[in-house]
Amino acid sequence: MATTTNIPTIVTETMQRLSSKTSVIATLAIDRKTSTILASSGQTGVFQFSKASSITSSLNSNNEDHPPPSSINDFALKIWDYVVNTSKMILEIDQEDDLKLLRVRTKKYELVIVPDNNYIFVVAHEIRP
Repeated sequence: MATTTNIPTIVTETMQRLSSKTSVIATLAIDRKTSTILASSGQTGVFQFSKASSITSSLNSNNEDHPPPSSINDFALKIWDYVVNTSKMILEIDQEDDLKLLRVRTKKYELVIVPDNNYIFVVAHEIRP
């Protein structure tokens, strides 16, 4: 695992279990309360923005105080925002329901996002042609 600072045992065990699957190319664990990355493994470049999207973001941005997203930390924050906003939407629809899983599929990857009360786990699978 790439990050190893005081990682809770449950996170370490979950990351090891997720990383052991043959189709998994990268994993990420995010603290659900702070959006801090707790651990990552595999080809974590999957969790970073490409130069093209960074250039597009900077061209479309009028505010120079916010640099274009480019790091794994920026990616984690986007995932965290996505989970927080989707959770709010679910609760607005039905207060007795809760978000359990999100799947995002692109041409290259499938991201499986699993939020729980304390953590958000992101698993990347490469799409085979």
